[in-house]
Amino acid sequence: MADKIHQEWKPFGVRVRELRRQAGVSQAELGLRLKLTGGMVGHLERATRVPNRDHVRTMDAEFATDGELDALWLEVVQGKSVLPWFRDALEMERRAESISEYHPILIPGLLQTRSYARVLIAARQLRKTAEEIEEVVELRANRLPTIRPSRPALWFVVEQSVVNRVIGSEEVMREQLQHIITLAEEDTIRFQIIPDDVRHHCGLCSPFRLMSMQNGRKAVRMEHTLGGTSFDRAPEIEGMSDLFGALQAEALSPRRSLEVLHATMKGL
Repeated sequence: MADKIHQEWKPFGVRVRELRRQAGVSQAELGLRLKLTGGMVGHLERATRVPNRDHVRTMDAEFATDGELDALWLEVVQGKSVLPWFRDALEMERRAESISEYHPILIPGLLQTRSYARVLIAARQLRKTAEEIEEVVELRANRLPTIRPSRPALWFVVEQSVVNRVIGSEEVMREQLQHIITLAEEDTIRFQIIPDDVRHHCGLCSPFRLMSMQNGRKAVRMEHTLGGTSFDRAPEIEGMSDLFGALQAEALSPRRSLEVLHATMKGL
């Protein structure tokens, strides 16, 4: 039986074939550089296999395409796996100079590891195939690497229950908490925890994020079960900025929050 062709990936496969031939490289030679077989490269070119983003970036480097293939990959994944409201959110994220986010239940999406994200996505997306789930996992896991080169200011506040609750397994949580610790220690993010003994604080609301874009625009994005909603009027932004500041005041300092993360890891 012939392999199924993923129609949405055909233009990507055609472009890979064009670039490979222009470079005078065989499928077997490209496969060696990607640590794949030549036959697998043929599958990618015929769109009977979905490309892995690491392989895509390796091909960009090999063919000196300045991120062309990575942009094509992202376009297909977003078009296939991401709802319109989330595509808008991702575009705002990529243009952001600063992001301040509060989450009462989960590790914010920008900070999620592949393993943590996979547990959440697989539990929610029951009708997706394993391959489709991996596409969404890759998209979520690559959100932070995508925006890091522009060095936006990133500040996160979460409830202590977010780091205490085991998602997936103890191993998944250890990896997730270590990821946050690493990002905080290298000054990529600021991360604060609101301790459980703060019983009457101004949060305990839906997740939200404040974003300041490079064009001067500011927006608030509120998340809910069916998606998200953006607001950009001055009173809304000012009100949510005040709320985020109040949450920061209730939270432990970034240094003390790191101590909590380390202690939580040891207890897993």
